[in-house]
Amino acid sequence: MLIAQTTDGIARVWPDTLELLEDPGRALDDFIIEGRLAELDGLKTRRAIGWDETTLAPPIKRPGKIIVIGLNYRDHAAETGNALPDFPRFHLIPGSAITGSGATIRLPRTAPDKVDYEGELGIVVGRSGRDIPEESAWDFVAGATVADDISARDIQSGENQGLPMASPALAKGFDGFKPLGPALLTTDELRQYDTLGITTEVNGVVRQSSSTAELVFSVPQLLAFVSSYLTLEAGDVVLTGTPGGTGVANGRFLMPGDVIKVTVENIGTLTNTIAMAAP
Repeated sequence: MLIAQTTDGIARVWPDTLELLEDPGRALDDFIIEGRLAELDGLKTRRAIGWDETTLAPPIKRPGKIIVIGLNYRDHAAETGNALPDFPRFHLIPGSAITGSGATIRLPRTAPDKVDYEGELGIVVGRSGRDIPEESAWDFVAGATVADDISARDIQSGENQGLPMASPALAKGFDGFKPLGPALLTTDELRQYDTLGITTEVNGVVRQSSSTAELVFSVPQLLAFVSSYLTLEAGDVVLTGTPGGTGVANGRFLMPGDVIKVTVENIGTLTNTIAMAAP
């Protein structure tokens, strides 16, 4: 099932329309966290609307934590001159960084010059667990969504003059830097696909074009590894890494007015616009 959270309620997603479901009295977040997504499949449609007739919210509005995986695509490791990692590298990002598809993302006043895109497959945890076995890891997944791991590279590398230290968590944790959407593909359908294509466009120009076949560590491997260090809770989000074609590899960073579109095959397109820092 492909479902979205909108300002008009929970919707079943089709290519050209959104079918608003009868009001269950709860947000999509609640169904994810309580492990009750299957109940949505039985709800009737109250009306159909166009994508431009509502505002999309992220599938999960305020995760307890966001786990960002680094260097998990072979082509990205190659373009940055890094060897493939022997284990998953991850950082913890605050839930306040989340925003939805269609939202405007403002460049931070303290780091506006080297802000980068990273199109990714985002995994939403649907069941809490610690030391999750790799062979049963999918049982802990609610579904997948599209993500953009926007990053202030000068903060990430410690080159920002106002903050002379490397801070990947801050670089990736500014307000609005983790857009998710437009929908959630539930695990039962997600697992029907061996690989998913992923592309990122900036102002209509393709910057990233790859596939989850390039992943170094699979989703089950990531969940098993991360949960060996900390509890993954229902509603947490794991961003699984970005492919080659990032701005940091070629010096093309985001500017005010840029429109970013990240598409993951069979899930949808996440669209956001970059704006100047707030005064």
